[in-house]
Amino acid sequence: MNLLFGIGLGASISQIIRVKTIMKPELVLTDNDLIAKGNDRYVFQHPHDSQLLIKVVIPGIAKYKSKIREIYRDVKECKPNNQTDSLYMQKMIGLVETNKGVGQIIVKECDEDNHIAQTLYQLALNKKLDDSKLQKLNVFFAWFVNTSVIINSLHCKNIVYAWDNVRQEYRFKVIDGFGDKTLFQVSKLSESIRDKNKIKCLKRMLRDLNRLLSEA
Repeated sequence: MNLLFGIGLGASISQIIRVKTIMKPELVLTDNDLIAKGNDRYVFQHPHDSQLLIKVVIPGIAKYKSKIREIYRDVKECKPNNQTDSLYMQKMIGLVETNKGVGQIIVKECDEDNHIAQTLYQLALNKKLDDSKLQKLNVFFAWFVNTSVIINSLHCKNIVYAWDNVRQEYRFKVIDGFGDKTLFQVSKLSESIRDKNKIKCLKRMLRDLNRLLSEA
């Protein structure tokens, strides 16, 4: 429980700092739990649930506060509007206080053998994008263009190839980059602006993917 809720409105800054200092984290993450490091986030295995992951912003990186805001925005905006959306979006459970800072709790995406799902980047780099996967990728792109969910960032490392155990099939899913980064949330106010931004994201991602495939 966040002990700050127990402080009156007239509390001094020193009181708030003191309470923050003694407040114990709800979840302790260790190096043994660390399974991946991205450009701005650590990914930990949830120490008490093998089906969950914890994402934490890497301390000391450039624009740290901005990345913390992204953590909150992802959780707020990663909400499917229909059943189709839920097929192509990673499920986020919420936020948790940890000894590494605030963390996102997310459902782990896996392959058929229960190993963590590979990213589109990994598949392209290892020359594993066969015709079947490319067809599924095109289906994912079609969903991305048509969904009303706001996704501000799409790249080869935030798309994973995951196994759906219920439907017994693979599909590509987006795992972060949700919401509008702008101050006035213009993508929420204008459908045309939202569509233009998505096309920009898609073109940039395809350009990077083609470059990666040519270098692999």
